[in-house]
Amino acid sequence: MTSPRRPFRILTSMASLRTGATLSTSASILHPGRVAFGWPALVAAIALSRAVVLAGAVAAEQVVARNPLLTSGDQAPILRSLTAWDGWWYLGIVRDGYHTAPLVDGYHDYAFLPLWPAIIRLLSWPWPSLAGPIAAILANVLFVIALLILVRLGEAVVGRERAFLGAILLAIFPFSAIFSMAYAESLFLCLSAGAFLAAERDRRALSGVLVGLAALARLQGAVLALPVWLILFLRDGRRLRVSQAWLGLGPLAAAGVLLGISVFAGGAGAYGAAQAAWGRAGLGGAAPDATLASLLSLVNVVQLGTLLIAVFLLVYLRPDRIRLPYGILIVLSLGLVFASGSLESIGRHVMTAFPNAWLLAGRPAGWFRVGWPILSLVLLFVLSTAIFAGRFVP
Repeated sequence: MTSPRRPFRILTSMASLRTGATLSTSASILHPGRVAFGWPALVAAIALSRAVVLAGAVAAEQVVARNPLLTSGDQAPILRSLTAWDGWWYLGIVRDGYHTAPLVDGYHDYAFLPLWPAIIRLLSWPWPSLAGPIAAILANVLFVIALLILVRLGEAVVGRERAFLGAILLAIFPFSAIFSMAYAESLFLCLSAGAFLAAERDRRALSGVLVGLAALARLQGAVLALPVWLILFLRDGRRLRVSQAWLGLGPLAAAGVLLGISVFAGGAGAYGAAQAAWGRAGLGGAAPDATLASLLSLVNVVQLGTLLIAVFLLVYLRPDRIRLPYGILIVLSLGLVFASGSLESIGRHVMTAFPNAWLLAGRPAGWFRVGWPILSLVLLFVLSTAIFAGRFVP
């Protein structure tokens, strides 16, 4: 016999969904004790997304005409794709260290920060010829670890179901091929998510160390100090505490890197000059032919669309009840893009600003739950193929 209260509960759950309540809350009302997304779904998403990336590499190497100017750090099949673009620079640093003189057309390798190549060099020390596969494998392993950290962090911030769904959406995101390449992005995502999780668990020293390490992987890591500090500041009743100073390790690490490059290269503006060789005006990515005023090519249209979607998601911060520190992380990440004057690598900035995945996971159930994952996987294959063929800058 149907309970007379059941229709009322269903209507209540629908109303809560419209007003922005979390999906986990509405799911628990409609299906008590059941979570629609969990570990099996996440494992499947990771496996499927990495298979799509590998399929893109095969297509780029066997079917699509490859850009003859594209260089790779390892010429073995598949690795030729996974070590392309900046992977060539990172593996060059692993092999030969940094150089004071430009290597190619005025480009300096000290534009790439030291933590990632240092880790690869350490791991490949007994087998220098295996630096390429070690870098690609480690990037994938760190990406999986980062997703696991994001699940734990998301459970505390947005609820269990949205935490899992957000990780799934991040795994299949159209630009997520970068997390399988010999880039520092997987390491950076792992360190930044770990810093937030440590702060949420009030492990202040660990959080500060992770922020500092993130700044050694990518200079943008220095800005993580602000939203992570805000978590501690709010926890302390909006009061300053000595223990909050641990977050200063991020800016200090970034300053140390810049000072070290200045001494190594013999000039205070060496790092800025190295960035300028790529046409970079700030901390974000840029290229001479990819400024905000140059939006006519298909590549720039895709970049602009990605930026507009990322900005649009900000309107859901309040109804989705995303806490202020995580909203600030998104704003800072987009701010770096605007500061650079370019949209190059916008996909990377959107993905490492991981609260965007929680905003996507907060969209109502329906066509989006099925339509977007399918479209996302298709776009992941297309963009992976274009990246590995040298037709789209990751």
